[in-house]
Amino acid sequence: MSSHNLKGFNLSHHRSIPPAEWRARVQAALTWLRRSMAATGWQGSAHSFALHRGWAPAYPETTGYLIETLLDYSAILKEAPWRERALECAQWLISIQLDNGAFSALTVGNTRPSIFNTAQILFGLSRAAQEWPEHSAKHDACMQALERAAHWLLQELDDVGAWPNWAYVPGFIPSYYTRAVWGMLEANKLLKNKEIEAGMRRALGYYQTRFEENATVRDWGFWPEKPAFTHTIAYTLEGFLESALILQEPEIVNKTRAVLDHLIDVCERDGRTAGWYDQHWKGNHRFVCCTGNAQLSILCRRFWEITGEARYHSAQHAFLFEILDYQSNSWLLGLRGAFPGSVPVWGPYLPFRYPNWGVKFFLEALKEL
Repeated sequence: MSSHNLKGFNLSHHRSIPPAEWRARVQAALTWLRRSMAATGWQGSAHSFALHRGWAPAYPETTGYLIETLLDYSAILKEAPWRERALECAQWLISIQLDNGAFSALTVGNTRPSIFNTAQILFGLSRAAQEWPEHSAKHDACMQALERAAHWLLQELDDVGAWPNWAYVPGFIPSYYTRAVWGMLEANKLLKNKEIEAGMRRALGYYQTRFEENATVRDWGFWPEKPAFTHTIAYTLEGFLESALILQEPEIVNKTRAVLDHLIDVCERDGRTAGWYDQHWKGNHRFVCCTGNAQLSILCRRFWEITGEARYHSAQHAFLFEILDYQSNSWLLGLRGAFPGSVPVWGPYLPFRYPNWGVKFFLEALKEL
């Protein structure tokens, strides 16, 4: 894998990845994900690899949305084993679903339900259900798990459209729950439940009130009144965009676009992307959140597809090329193909750890480059 030395954010640079390098990066990333599954005994994908502790236990949430990425790359590369790995992950998730239909917070073994984690698993179960032959035992079990999880999430939604319980930070309702709304809407393409659509329309309306005049979104970080990593900023914006497209809410699409436009302006002005931003767009440039950059690249590609505006195509590449050379090329500790949470590795987002979802979003960003 080559070195590009183009880590700054610049919309005027024309950047591309040669096909051979693209394939090498993809194979390295997929192979690392395979190692993350082998580390758990093929019972989900390990949360992360920590330099000081090694592999963490399996993480149900991100194992859930890894399924769709593995299925996509199985088709792109015409390599059946990635499909097999994806469906193994789905079967494992079905086996650990809680009695109430929810999925747990944190890593495997935890029994506390989680709103966000359950909703993210819906992405993977929805895709897996479409892979198994209709009315087969595996298909029916997957559909049942999907329905139970969606039912629990709908039960937990309050009258104003918020999920007040089972949060990462107790008592805090983060705006990145828009991605939970999107997960429900994706599941509902199979479930076809009018109550789910009505509930998610109410939920999206609730989060819509958090758009601010300075082109930020209130409470889009992990903690109240704290800066937001680009990871949760991207979660929030992609949840708004994809949910609004499904529900045909053009006003929300336009508001989301305005926030992304402002973020691109800020990055272009500063010549780089910060790892986090506060509510006044003051960024912390002492680190980069690799996962967030990959997600923002994906978001820009979506707006390019929707609008056809070249600026988003340029921004798609700018966000990705800022982190491209941070993909590990080292065989030491089996890190090759992975991304650190932060660059430098001791930065505030998952210090000294290599999360599986960073690789997932990198693969998504590469998919249609």
